[in-house]
Amino acid sequence: MKFTFSDVEESLPGYLSGDLSDNDRSIVDEWRKESPENEALYRESLKAWEAIPLLHEMEQFNSFEALKKVNTRLSQTYSSKWWVIIQRVAAILLLPLLVYSGYLTIRNLSIKKLPGEHVMMQTVTSRQGMVTQFSLADGTKVWLNSGSELQFPILFTGDMREVKLRGEAFFEVVKNEKQPFRVNAKELKVDVLGTSFNVMSYDDDTQSEVILIEGKVSLSAEKGQVKKDYGTIHPGQRAVFIGESQEVYTEKVAIAKYISWRDGNLIFRDDPMEDVIRRLSRWFNVEFVINDPEIKRYIYTATFRNENLDQVLKLLKLSAPIDYRIIESKQLPDNEFTKRKIYLMKRKI
Repeated sequence: MKFTFSDVEESLPGYLSGDLSDNDRSIVDEWRKESPENEALYRESLKAWEAIPLLHEMEQFNSFEALKKVNTRLSQTYSSKWWVIIQRVAAILLLPLLVYSGYLTIRNLSIKKLPGEHVMMQTVTSRQGMVTQFSLADGTKVWLNSGSELQFPILFTGDMREVKLRGEAFFEVVKNEKQPFRVNAKELKVDVLGTSFNVMSYDDDTQSEVILIEGKVSLSAEKGQVKKDYGTIHPGQRAVFIGESQEVYTEKVAIAKYISWRDGNLIFRDDPMEDVIRRLSRWFNVEFVINDPEIKRYIYTATFRNENLDQVLKLLKLSAPIDYRIIESKQLPDNEFTKRKIYLMKRKI
């Protein structure tokens, strides 16, 4: 019987670790013998497996509890997945807004190319309340914002370096004219050679946006069989893609406001309150409920650097005619916690 790579792909971790049953091991053994290409692919998989170093330090914090217990260090947990090639993973509690920044360094392997079309993929997810920094195989640096996810190959092969983003990320792309870099953000595609830029494309948003710091990027979108090109944007510009109309508009912006989250800061400059609470909700992993629609139209300007959620809410109350009520989280039967719920209402005069 002839086996394909997809038949054995899920069995490889157990095969390499020695935890696979005899029957499943025989399937992998038979697949290896079927062709030199299969054996070569197995060898490259083995190299990736052997390249995984031990996780020397991994301090992981419960982001919800830390918002209630300032500077309280929680218990450590250790975990790893065989396809994530990591030198060191650390999560540290930053003072600005009690944000957690996890730093991942993904080791660049000497593997040139995996045989055939089979490329191992991996996904890095930044938990709510965390900013995660790591490097891709080509040396490109990525900062992944709270509640975001990036999917990418362990090694970039072919004519294009492609990644898939859900949420928000900042990229510092290593230049390679022979292998352009593409970010797929829902329907929007961001193509670059070597540059630094920010992309935001959350699943619950109807629009995606790109802020260019330096270099040049080109934008396009695909919906079904229809592809549209939107041209390029330049440093200091913000491009907003409207999913429903498939239109893009650009504007000149102060970029610090849009990338301050990398350093644990939040900057608002004449922003509608609806946008403010959306960012605060993702940042602190809480749910906001607005009792009066008029509040959404309030305009807000502020910079938060060292404030926790309770301090931010007090500042909101001082600077806008609003009041708030907090519903604390509850522990569920599975030991998970519900989100804190913040009710915003117009202040009674």
